[in-house]
Amino acid sequence: MSLASDLDFTGRRVLITGAANGFGAAMAALYAEHGASLVLADLEAEPLRAVASRLGAEALVFDQGDLASVAALAAQAGEVDVLVNNAGILVAKPLLDTDLADAARLVNVDFLGVMALMQGIGRGMVERRRGVILSISSQTAFCGGENRGVYAAAKAAVSQLSRAVAVEWGPYGVRVLCLAPGRALTRMTAETARADYSGDRGLARVPLGRWGTADEVAKMAFFLTSDAAAYVTGETLIADGGYVLG
Repeated sequence: MSLASDLDFTGRRVLITGAANGFGAAMAALYAEHGASLVLADLEAEPLRAVASRLGAEALVFDQGDLASVAALAAQAGEVDVLVNNAGILVAKPLLDTDLADAARLVNVDFLGVMALMQGIGRGMVERRRGVILSISSQTAFCGGENRGVYAAAKAAVSQLSRAVAVEWGPYGVRVLCLAPGRALTRMTAETARADYSGDRGLARVPLGRWGTADEVAKMAFFLTSDAAAYVTGETLIADGGYVLG
C-alpha cells in the first residue's frame, strides 16, 4: 500500500475536541485536506462554528468539565473512526498557590473528561473492532517544570491511561495513543512566550532553540492516527524541541 493511501482519510469520521483554535483548529484543517468527515467540538461556540463553516464540518458545543456534556457529545457524534482528545485547560501556578477548586477543575477537564469521552467513543470502536484514539498529553508529564504541578500530573495520567487502554482494546483492533507537545505556541501558551515572562525558563531548555507551531503538532497527530502508523499503539510521542532532554 502506498504512503498516499495510508494518509487518505476519505470515508472516515474524525472527532476533534478543542477545535475552535490552536492545535485543534490546525488538526481539523489537515484532516479536512485529506478527505475526513469532521465533527468538531469545543466550549467556545462562535469560534468553533467559524472553523466548522470554513471546513464544511459539523460543530458540537460541549464542556469537557461536565460529564453529562461529555456523554451528550459522544451520543451526538455517532460512529467515530478517529477521536482526537485535544481539549484541555492550563493552571499555571506554584503548588502552594493552587487551591483545590483550581485543581479540581483542571483534573475534571484534563483527565476525567478525557477518560469519559474515551469511554463514550471507545465503546463503539470496540464493538466495531476498529478505531484510533489520540489524546493530547504534555511534555510536562515527563520532566520537572515550574508552576505546572497539577497540570503535569493530569497529563501524566492521560498518558498512563492510554497505555493501559491500548492493552485492553488492542485485541479489538483499536489503537490508543498520546501526543505530548511542549514549547509550542497557541493561545493558551502565548503568555509564556512574552519576553518578560518569569513563570518558567522559556526556550532556555529547548535544544532546537525555537517555539513549535500548531501546524507541526497537527501533522504529528495526523500521522499517528493514519494507517502509516498502523502498528503503533500505547505510545506517547513527545514533541517539544528536546525540552525533556535536559
